[in-house]
Amino acid sequence: MSRFIPWPRRSTPAEEPPAPPAWTYTFTDRPASSDPTLRFTAQVHVTWRAGRSGGIGAQHDAARLVRGIVDKAAGSCDVLRSDAAEQDINAALRAQLPLSGYGVEVLDSHIRLTIDDSTQKAALLAERMRQGYALEETRRRREQERDDARRREERTREEDRLHREYELDALARRQARARADFLRTEILANPASARLYTLLERYTEHWPRLGGPPAGTSLPDLVREVQQWQPQVRWVAVAQLLHDFVAGLTEEGRKELLTILAKAVQVHGDERTAQALIKAAGERE
Repeated sequence: MSRFIPWPRRSTPAEEPPAPPAWTYTFTDRPASSDPTLRFTAQVHVTWRAGRSGGIGAQHDAARLVRGIVDKAAGSCDVLRSDAAEQDINAALRAQLPLSGYGVEVLDSHIRLTIDDSTQKAALLAERMRQGYALEETRRRREQERDDARRREERTREEDRLHREYELDALARRQARARADFLRTEILANPASARLYTLLERYTEHWPRLGGPPAGTSLPDLVREVQQWQPQVRWVAVAQLLHDFVAGLTEEGRKELLTILAKAVQVHGDERTAQALIKAAGERE
């Protein structure tokens, strides 16, 4: 006796509930541009439907979802570049779709931007003002750079001048020391050298640095004059002795010596020199 084996019944999938119907909503808005005082005129198209969670949504809720994205994207766009702004905003919308919230689901959205005449004029005026400000800033910056360069140049010249003056002062000090050493070791070594130096010093402006005496100088007279001042000449030796003797006298002793000398000169008939010596004896040093 055969047994009846029932054939297994194929299970049928559960039928999904039909999707809620989609709606289309169009509204206008004026989102702010990168300049908050200038706004676009936007016509926004929204395709939406009620959310699958069973929430009850409305077209205004769909508009709220889209408007937040439009406002954020428009805030970085330039009014004078409306075509580019429209492309950027639509790209931002596509990147966020589909949107869900407030009990609705936005399936599609796009905008169309326009700019009215007053906004266009205001944007052009603002652009010209910015350009003028930029040009003025550039002009001021260049003037400031020129002034800074001029001050640096003047400061450099002043530093160079001070450096040259310092070097000239140092040279003058070295020359003064050299001259003092020369006078001490060469000129003042004996009366003849001192006398020769005195005679030639009057012509120093006309002498070459390493040349001889000026034209017209009588060399025999110059030699004779120098010879009279040699240390071994009698009157030079006497003058040295008298100098040393007078240096050791007191003030009263010097006056007495001058008085004696004046009388001796008067005896030899030189009345004028005697009176000058008497007058010198009466004056205080």
